[in-house]
Amino acid sequence: MRICKNKITDQIRDLFDANPLRVPEARIQPLCMLEIRDEKPKYLGEFKFLVKDGFQHSLTINSSPVSQISNTKTKKIDFKIGFDILGNFIKALGMDPAVIGASVKGSKKMSFSFGNVVRKYIDVLEFGNVLIKDDIKGDPENMFIEEIINSKKDVKLALITDVLTSTDFSLSTYSSNDTEAAINIPLIQNYVANIDTSLKVEKVTENEVKFQGDTPLTYAFTCIELNIDPETGKFSRGQWLDNIRSAKSEGLGSSQVQIPHYVFDENQANPLLLEF
Repeated sequence: MRICKNKITDQIRDLFDANPLRVPEARIQPLCMLEIRDEKPKYLGEFKFLVKDGFQHSLTINSSPVSQISNTKTKKIDFKIGFDILGNFIKALGMDPAVIGASVKGSKKMSFSFGNVVRKYIDVLEFGNVLIKDDIKGDPENMFIEEIINSKKDVKLALITDVLTSTDFSLSTYSSNDTEAAINIPLIQNYVANIDTSLKVEKVTENEVKFQGDTPLTYAFTCIELNIDPETGKFSRGQWLDNIRSAKSEGLGSSQVQIPHYVFDENQANPLLLEF
């Protein structure tokens, strides 16, 4: 059974061919490198440290707002399922998901939206031109990529070219018959007031609360395979990688919210969806 097929994941998949991050984080940026093993990503570091003798060029990282996704609510989904999706974003903003869980007791369904969504990206043609024009080569002897470029196994180097970031999200709650279910917003505000955080909590309606942080967190990215000749160090491109599975993260704990076992599916035609 497939769930959580909604406007946000449709836009991410169809417009940007982007891969979702299970745990949003700020370090995932354009010009960062990933190791992709069995379609699972592992962060390696910045591209400039992959270049033999260093990379001295300054490439522009462009930014543009994404109106198609900003403030677009998901469809109403089972609360426990939605909370599992949103819980890692809550933790990334520095909050305890248990507090949110306590403030929405009695809620059976939820929807959420990301606000202030920005796309950050490099011009890949400019990047390719710089590599060729200045005869820039990779360092095949770097111990962290030596195995990758010499391996015959299904392991790849990938360059992040685009990311989607957001500083805030909104949560709306509903009862089992789709009527609005009130959120105990003062409970959340009291918690935030007593921890060391710059997070802002805003009441939108009785059943909707908005959380806003200072740091844009990346929650989806686009990447392309980058090859390095093991003899010459010459760079070449591979395919765009748009079916990367989200890395697993620790659960939110059974004492907070009981959830069934859900995983990101491996359907190559429709990544970014969930199934069980």
